[in-house]
Amino acid sequence: MFNGVPKSVVLASLFGLIPILVGLASTFNVAIEQSLKESFIRIALIYSGFILSFMSGCTFYVSSLEKERDILLWFSVAPVLLALLSILIPFMQSFVLALGFLVVLEIERKLHKIRALPGWWLKLRFPMTSIVVVLLIFLGFRI
Repeated sequence: MFNGVPKSVVLASLFGLIPILVGLASTFNVAIEQSLKESFIRIALIYSGFILSFMSGCTFYVSSLEKERDILLWFSVAPVLLALLSILIPFMQSFVLALGFLVVLEIERKLHKIRALPGWWLKLRFPMTSIVVVLLIFLGFRI
């Protein structure tokens, strides 16, 4: 799945899933206080917003290097706006964040097409984004 991706990048990416996994795990009927469960969920959502903003910043930087693709520069700001929007609509927060990750992936796909990213980039980003989107969707259905 991660053929050609540097091992340190894969490890850092996989470790980055831990806060989201802890937030999701706390939604199940585990023997911890409700307030602690809500804190874990909140941390997972805030962390997801930070990561989304970081990824958006990465695409902004790479897009700024490509003179003929100014439109990607402007689209790279959209995920940050979605992260901010998710704060305003807490009942759909994880779904809006998932949408933001999909927008970043599409920008990365366009950047990959013009060879602005390393060859291994999408081999990492597609599975990682897929996992994060699925986790956020499950987190969004918490009751």
